[in-house]
Amino acid sequence: MNEINYVIESLPNGEFYAYLLEYNQCCAYGETENEAIENLREISYDFFSEINSVFAIDDMA
Repeated sequence: MNEINYVIESLPNGEFYAYLLEYNQCCAYGETENEAIENLREISYDFFSEINSVFAIDDMA
């Protein structure tokens, strides 16, 4: 995931929970570890796109 650390945990129901280590509010679930990681990739793209759109700096020149 491009130098971004993440954590994946196994849940009691057999599913998996993945989240970004430094941004634990960005998280995803999956039925397998790979599915949880893929879902995390997709949601993290949306997460960082939203942050970039909110904190974009207009051209000040």
